[in-house]
Amino acid sequence: MVKSLRFGLWSVGLASAIILPLISAIGFRAAFEHHVQQSTIAELEADLRFMTRGLKLENGVVTLVPKTLPDPRFEEPLSGLYWQVVDDKSKAIVRSGSLVTFTMELPNDILPLNTVHRHAAEGPDGVDLLLLERRIPEGVEGKHSWRFAVAIDRELLEGQVDAIMLDTAPVFILLGMGLLIITFVQGSMLMGPLNKASHALALVRSGRQERLTEMVPIELDTFARDFDALLDAGERHAREARERAADLAHSLRTPLAVLLARADEIETSGQANAAATIRDIVSDLEHRATRDLARANIHGPTLGRLVEISLAPIIHQIANALARTSATENLTWDVQVDPEHKIRIDQSDLTELVGSLLDNARKWARTRIAIATVADHANLRILIDDDGPGIEPHQRRMALARGQKFDSSLSGTGLGLSIAQEIVQAYGGDLELSDGNLGGLRVSITLPNPAATSNS
Repeated sequence: MVKSLRFGLWSVGLASAIILPLISAIGFRAAFEHHVQQSTIAELEADLRFMTRGLKLENGVVTLVPKTLPDPRFEEPLSGLYWQVVDDKSKAIVRSGSLVTFTMELPNDILPLNTVHRHAAEGPDGVDLLLLERRIPEGVEGKHSWRFAVAIDRELLEGQVDAIMLDTAPVFILLGMGLLIITFVQGSMLMGPLNKASHALALVRSGRQERLTEMVPIELDTFARDFDALLDAGERHAREARERAADLAHSLRTPLAVLLARADEIETSGQANAAATIRDIVSDLEHRATRDLARANIHGPTLGRLVEISLAPIIHQIANALARTSATENLTWDVQVDPEHKIRIDQSDLTELVGSLLDNARKWARTRIAIATVADHANLRILIDDDGPGIEPHQRRMALARGQKFDSSLSGTGLGLSIAQEIVQAYGGDLELSDGNLGGLRVSITLPNPAATSNS
């Protein structure tokens, strides 16, 4: 499962941009519904008070003279606003024009005089009504009274709420968009330091920067210090391992020399087979010690310590040094190395790599050795050709084995190609043996081109 901080931030931001405006809209609708209902109830109570003014006392008799309410919808058929007056004594009913012939069923309850009651009732066509009712007595004793009722279709209330919600919908949409923008800004602010740290790590990995601490934001300072401490510890352990390997190889020299001397004594005493066995064992131990020491001395792609090294000066230096030896006086060295070609490698590893391969070519070449470099976008190749006898295709894999020698008359341990291959592989490269253009062996070294990683 890929853990993406950016995906997490955007997920939370998107959820917030949807949920928060939705919750706000629900809360706003509930609050506005309450406001509309309370405002409507206040208006209906005012209508009730206005209606009660229609009671008139004439010649000692109380009569009802209905008064027309200000809102014209009370007279529009089925408009949603209704009023009704019921005489408790005669059960006579006076109703608004909006009710047409419909009579609102009032609850069969006993109302305290002059007290407004609120009910849910059924209106024309079965609509739900919000109904307010008030009982007005004829006199002090209250034996004769009238029940005044006003009502409103609840759909009218919901229509008001729906209208205001439709009008305010852009506000909630803008709120969601604002939250998304805030999330994007916060994400950019949070990812900025991480992107800087990633860039800093790339510089350390490429060798253009030794340490991370000076290049990251203060928020990541602790991480950078721990990372740098880890690099220091790794380098220290690698250095100590090389020193231990060198000490071990040095400590073996005296015992091995004693064994060889003992082999000579045994041989002079007539035990040639035993002496040969001892020499084989000593030779094997020398090969192992030399191989392990050479492997331990490979620095490898240590983070923060690799810089881009120009190939031309080092190759020319090694070739010139080998050309001055007495064993190569008759050899022609053709060095065609582009001065612009660079690789990212520890300098001691590069010197060991090129030196061992050129020394191997020197031993086998008859008259000529050629060194060239070729680069493309991804890789850089070092080509070393000689005009020696070469190596048969079926023997090339064996030639790369540790300590393999094809001619015992030549000096050396037979580790040149093997160690060179291990150095190349340590840097993610490849070493290949093939037929060369000079008729002998070609050694091709392929390593990552630092120009490609720099551009990426």
